[in-house]
Amino acid sequence: MISGIDRLTARRIWFVPDFMVWGLPNVGQIECIASESVDGATNVMFGLVDIGDGPQQVLFSELLDHRGNNLPASINAPRVFPRARTADATFVVETESPTGFRIARDSSGIAAVPVDLLVVEMGN
Repeated sequence: MISGIDRLTARRIWFVPDFMVWGLPNVGQIECIASESVDGATNVMFGLVDIGDGPQQVLFSELLDHRGNNLPASINAPRVFPRARTADATFVVETESPTGFRIARDSSGIAAVPVDLLVVEMGN
C-alpha cells in the first residue's frame, strides 16, 4: 500500500521545450439545414458546422521532453501548463485526457507561437 507521503511525491513531471502552437480556437458553431431532391425523392439534412479553425490536437506519445525522451502514451490525470515564449497568448482547450490535450493560440496573432510545456501527472 502507498503511504500519503509516497502518493504526494510519486507524481511525474515533464518539461517540453520549444513546442509550436498553431491551432486556433473555434469561433463557434452554427446550425445548418439543407434539402436535396434526387429522382423525385427529397432529403432534408441538418447539422452543426464549426466556424473558424480548430484547436491543435496533441498526443502525449508524440512529445519529447528536454532530455529527448518520449512522454508515455497515457498519463494519469494530466495537467498541461503552457508558457508562451512571446507576447502571444496560448491556452489549453477543455480538459486534458489521459492520452493527450487540445491547445490553441490567440487568433489575433499571425504565426505559430513557440511555448514551453510543463506536463504534470496529478494521479488519482
